[in-house]
Parts: sequence; structure tokens; C-alpha cells
Amino acid sequence: MTTPAPADELRQAALLLRNLMRRPELAAAVDLPYTEPLADWLEETAEGYDAAVIAARDVWGDEAHEEAREWLATGHGRVSPHALAVARAVTAATHTTA
Repeated sequence: MTTPAPADELRQAALLLRNLMRRPELAAAVDLPYTEPLADWLEETAEGYDAAVIAARDVWGDEAHEEAREWLATGHGRVSPHALAVARAVTAATHTTA
């Protein structure tokens, strides 16, 4: 199984937050007034990471280039670890009550 791209993880969590009525297990974990701002933040972070990937392609010709990967993982192009942690917690909350 492949690991999803960080931007995909962020967008999936944002989508889940925007569809709480379909996810009662998530609605129990996140207060309703916070879902839309959280979803917006995750979307904005995903867009920033997408822009960083495009920048890496422009500079190194490919985001798979060693320096590009390093920059995307640890440099200014990296995705916020806090946003990823929130996205993963949101996604996990929907899988724990199966």
C-alpha cells in the first residue's frame, strides 16, 4: 500500500470535516463551530504544499530529485507537521468505530 501524498491527506480530512453529518463518530470528537475553520486551514496547507511541489519541479526539474525531496521534507517546502497531525487524527477518528 502506498502512502498518500501530504496534500491528499490534508484534503481528505478537510472533506471529512465538511461532511460531519455523514460521520457521527467525528462529530463527537470535534465541536461543530471549529470544523469549518479547521477544514479551511487544512485546505490552505494543502494548497501551500502543492505550490511547494511545483516550485521544486521548477528548480530541480522533478520533485523526486534528491535535493527537492529533502527540501519538501525539511525545508521551507515542507508541509506543516501540525496540519498533518490534525489531518491524521481526523481521518483516524472515522476509522476507529467500525
